[in-house]
Amino acid sequence: MAVGVLLRYDITWIGRRSHRATPTIRDRWELVMAIEQELPRGASRPASLAGRITEATSTGKTRQQGLGLRDEIPKVGLPEYWYPVIADKDVPAKRAVRRKALGEDIAFFRGAHGQVAAITNWCPHRNASMGDGKSLFPGTLSCPYHGLTFDETGAAVAFLGEGSGSKFCNRPSNAARSFPTRTLKGLVFVWMGAGKPAPIEEDVPPEFFDESAQIMFSEQRWKANWRVSLENLQDAHVFFVHRTSLEVLMQDTNGLNLLLHMGPDRPPTRVVNGRALVFENPRFFDFVDSNQERKTHIEPVEFQDTYPQLGNAKFPRTRTRLYLARAFGFLRRHLRPKADWLVDEIEWAQGVHMPTMYRLDYQTHIYTRAVTPIDEENCAVFYYKTMYPRSKGRRIWNRINYRIYYDWKQHRNFSGQDKRIVEEVNYENPKERFSSSDAFPLAWRRMVIDYAREPQK
Repeated sequence: MAVGVLLRYDITWIGRRSHRATPTIRDRWELVMAIEQELPRGASRPASLAGRITEATSTGKTRQQGLGLRDEIPKVGLPEYWYPVIADKDVPAKRAVRRKALGEDIAFFRGAHGQVAAITNWCPHRNASMGDGKSLFPGTLSCPYHGLTFDETGAAVAFLGEGSGSKFCNRPSNAARSFPTRTLKGLVFVWMGAGKPAPIEEDVPPEFFDESAQIMFSEQRWKANWRVSLENLQDAHVFFVHRTSLEVLMQDTNGLNLLLHMGPDRPPTRVVNGRALVFENPRFFDFVDSNQERKTHIEPVEFQDTYPQLGNAKFPRTRTRLYLARAFGFLRRHLRPKADWLVDEIEWAQGVHMPTMYRLDYQTHIYTRAVTPIDEENCAVFYYKTMYPRSKGRRIWNRINYRIYYDWKQHRNFSGQDKRIVEEVNYENPKERFSSSDAFPLAWRRMVIDYAREPQK
């Protein structure tokens, strides 16, 4: 095999002896998967991504075992980004709250002006837990062990155990590490990087800065690494895993047909501004479109596929969902007016956004799932639902609906099915084999490696 050229960001074409001038999607993916997981027999696996591409030839060397692109993505997350960590309402006025993000233990407390501040959980004196400390004086947090007291910048301003004459304070070397924070729509975002904070607008959805937007959010803890928690998207799992979810049961026939019969191929992907990954047709996965006529065109086929290898068994096994889809399609046509997309900017419309967000424009609202790594084995999953109500009464209704219905339907019922699967995935197993329908997760890995932000001085 001879090494060819990089046609698209996510698809590497290694020239084959073929009469086709341009590779098909399936051709491209067979070769991408060869680089990612199974180089030609006898070839070695280079250490770097660039080497992986340029050395994907028969070299006669023994192949090294590894996790492919997974090896190059930090297990505890990408540090040079803003992450959601805690709700503002969960930080009391007189004491600290401890949380962990990207392997860092953090103590949250109230600053001098009532805003949420964050410093390392470990007191630089004798490593006591600042999360057990109290705010004895406005804008400060006192260590529960010896009374060393810090302000919101992390500076040691008093040592209550030693008295006012202590020489420990006001020395930069004795300061606690502080983390920049920003509270938006009731959610506290934390800059986890070692470098100068990037503009928060690059990492947080634009509706958080829109006064007219109403954002409701909730949080789950998943016993899984952040990488696998983010990768279960835009592939072939949706109908199978979620076939009993209320979200899928309420689809119309066009949406159900799209979920069932997308087949093994996916459109090419592209990177937007080095921060987002979308399909070249960013509305490809538009099973939620209220305009029936413009939904992604999937040729109508028989609802149930036949599998000869299973004795001509059919799947889905019954036509119940088809009948439900017809009924819900009738209701949607008559009860739900056609709507336009709420997000015009391609970077934030539909796809994955750095550092750990998945976005979907439902037209009635915007759905966001953001994953904050906790450590190598756990992550926090934050869900945002954004709406644009025109009255105070509608705002109240939206919040009631979110608490008693939507949060359960979308996050406990639908995403809860993802959670149960993902928590049992053996992500560290090197024996991973891709199908062509896995184009998006693999392209995501490539984007992280190529575009993840570096520390800025």
